[in-house]
Amino acid sequence: MARAFAAGVSHMLLPNVNDESLPRMQALQARYPEAVRLMLGLHPCDVQEDWEGVLDRYEALWEANPEAFVAVGEIGLDLYWDKSTLDRQIQALHRQLDWCIRFQKPFSMHVREAWGPTMDVLRQRACPELSGVLHCFTGSLEIAQELIAMGHHLGIGGVATFKTAKVVDVLAVVGLDHVVLETDSPYLAPTPYRGQRNESAYVRRVAEHLADHLGLTFQEVDRVTSDNARRIFHV
Repeated sequence: MARAFAAGVSHMLLPNVNDESLPRMQALQARYPEAVRLMLGLHPCDVQEDWEGVLDRYEALWEANPEAFVAVGEIGLDLYWDKSTLDRQIQALHRQLDWCIRFQKPFSMHVREAWGPTMDVLRQRACPELSGVLHCFTGSLEIAQELIAMGHHLGIGGVATFKTAKVVDVLAVVGLDHVVLETDSPYLAPTPYRGQRNESAYVRRVAEHLADHLGLTFQEVDRVTSDNARRIFHV
């Protein structure tokens, strides 16, 4: 946390994963109430056989205090680890998108090897009341443009700094008006920390990389992406 503050990070928005992560997030928020904001959702890799019961509990938390959370997340679809659960992943995703509309919250969405079904769901649900961030975006230019046309945003993290990544090429076309910066800590640390444990302070390195490769100043990247985050998540 000290390194993050020293790097200029003022707010951290934490996506939930499952029942185990939630109390740990709440404990961190209690220690840093001015800096930490929480999301609430069920990660697609944790949509197990009891997913409906888990979402029942989370929905009760939403109903009890919707202002306790800035977004519904981390939700989405993941076909990298287990393709057999796609049907229930989609059911869980639809239910959590309902919360976004009901409680007027954005989403933070995970997509791994699942752009096809994810885009199908987002096309079905497209409406002015639904918007969010496609976390750790690595999709094509065409997908990025369609998402932005729907009113969604791209979450850009350490992957953008990898030599083989095409993310910067996409941003060179679509710009930063629909982009927020993120870490995916403890994963996907940016170059030159790739392979190490990621942390919030490293988001500065992502901003520096985008500035260098998009012909912008660090201050411009910082201002635009931070303003986007404040607007999307009402921070």
